[in-house]
Amino acid sequence: MTRPPEDPDPLLAGTERWFLHRGLPHLIEDYRAREDVFTRGVGVLSLVALVEVVNAVRLEWRWWQNALALVGGAALLVGSFVAVNLLRGRPAGQAPDDVGAVELGLFVVLPALVAAAFGQVGSALVTAAANLVLLVVVYVVAGYGLIPMTRWALGQTAGAVGAVGGLVGRALPLLFALTIFLFVNTEAWQVAAALPIALFVATGALFVVVGLLFLTTRLPTEVHVLDREVGGDGAVAACVGTPLEGRAEAVLAGSEAEPPPLSRRQRVNVYLVLLFAQAVQVVLVAGAVFAFFVVFGLVAIRPVVVEAWLGDIPTDVLLSADLLGHRVELTTALLHVSGFLAFVAGFSFTVAMVSDATYREEFFADVVAEVRQALGVRRAYLALRAGAGAGAAPGGAAADGTGVPGAPGVSGAADGG
Repeated sequence: MTRPPEDPDPLLAGTERWFLHRGLPHLIEDYRAREDVFTRGVGVLSLVALVEVVNAVRLEWRWWQNALALVGGAALLVGSFVAVNLLRGRPAGQAPDDVGAVELGLFVVLPALVAAAFGQVGSALVTAAANLVLLVVVYVVAGYGLIPMTRWALGQTAGAVGAVGGLVGRALPLLFALTIFLFVNTEAWQVAAALPIALFVATGALFVVVGLLFLTTRLPTEVHVLDREVGGDGAVAACVGTPLEGRAEAVLAGSEAEPPPLSRRQRVNVYLVLLFAQAVQVVLVAGAVFAFFVVFGLVAIRPVVVEAWLGDIPTDVLLSADLLGHRVELTTALLHVSGFLAFVAGFSFTVAMVSDATYREEFFADVVAEVRQALGVRRAYLALRAGAGAGAAPGGAAADGTGVPGAPGVSGAADGG
């Protein structure tokens, strides 16, 4: 579905900004990488290509030879840009309306050819590979809306840190029974203390990967259930407190068609929002567990006990001090076992937050409610958008012929992601 060039309803733009602010830019329709990502990055990509002309420079040349090489390389790039425009029937200096395979191929190849033309074959290969990687990064970051998602994520993190006391106060009692007995267990200290730092990091990464795999296997079911819950009157209720409040009931009543299912990118966007919101909680809880056991170990686990538990396993004393007339030591063994238990607690919290009814009600309900609301708003947004498009020109094409919406809200979406 496409929108007419003159947006008859400012609610569309406001709703699209609402999606952006919640880290869900891909719930905005007609977001295309060809028109909205690379085209808006033409200036940056052109600047990168011009900077890469420096690959033509050779240290053994005289200054005037290097100057000629730089001018020649820049002329090759500019000439290619002009030639592509002329072949496509555009003015010589006009920025492209869309960036396709030809333009992207030239960005990868031309700077490398400049270096190769002046004998820098190795530099040419590195330049081509670097430009290809850059295009992939730009596509992933912009195409999947990671910039607005990052802004949303930072806001979520700040809010979660502000509420960390309540979060930890609810989570720690449920995890304490599991971890406290492990902490005063000889084998736990021996296993954790014997791990070199590289293997310790690898162990933590294993917990993270398995936890993410568990979450990702549950997310499709979660999103499918939420999408069904916002059908009918559920969508009207979801629009309360959003730009579509007050219009949703009338808009949905006039739309008989079911909204199209979420596209692959939209599903990925929703999954990432759910994953990040849960990950913030898991990290905060795991961090609180780590801090608690470091402090508890300093006070309650005496150095002589640590020596008896570890035997011949070496440990370094990082810090020592007197506390209430007694010696306390911060050792690598204490940090390792505290970190190991933090990984265990974080993983247990992740699994229970999705599968256990008590954990789900306490920690997952707020995240689910936000996504449920967004999916309900999407239904009303699509119905409103379909009504706005009814007055479009035949074919629904935008005025510039690209099919790209011209409303400020969508432009903001493209700029942001």
